[in-house]
Amino acid sequence: MKNICLGNSAQFRRKILPLLVLCIVAGALATPPVGFLVNQIVAMGSTLDNISQQVQMASTPDGSDEHWQLQLQAQGASDFYVQQLVLAPGGYSGWHTHPGLLIGTVVSGAIDFFDANCQKRSFTVGQVFMENRQVHGIINTGPVNTELSIAYLVKHNAPRRIEADAPACASSTGIP
Repeated sequence: MKNICLGNSAQFRRKILPLLVLCIVAGALATPPVGFLVNQIVAMGSTLDNISQQVQMASTPDGSDEHWQLQLQAQGASDFYVQQLVLAPGGYSGWHTHPGLLIGTVVSGAIDFFDANCQKRSFTVGQVFMENRQVHGIINTGPVNTELSIAYLVKHNAPRRIEADAPACASSTGIP
């Protein structure tokens, strides 16, 4: 008798089983985040136009001659997000990349940031960190929750985050 739910079992094995195996393997290779207490998008928007902005300041309001310059170029449509993230002690982001630029600041607590070579940089309250297409991960090794405020500028309709395999050196970081 034919299984009504699965149809022909040979057809199931040919079509569905390979997809299930692929999903299981992909899930096993990725390192999902652990310990996110808050993960909230507080604002988002899109522009279908290119972004081309340049700002130069020859002096600051107090009259000093500190030169400062910003250049921002994005070819093609872009999405912008603002996110609030709270990471519990021992929590980590998993290994991942972004299809654009993430700029974050530590609101409270601290994080350790690891690049693809497992080089560690630590960030505390008021410090700014950046993430991009390079494989990276963060971890809260402190005894208190860490709150992050994050802004993304990424390719339109792309996910903000792309899961990545852990680098060979990952065992030294505390991020699986």
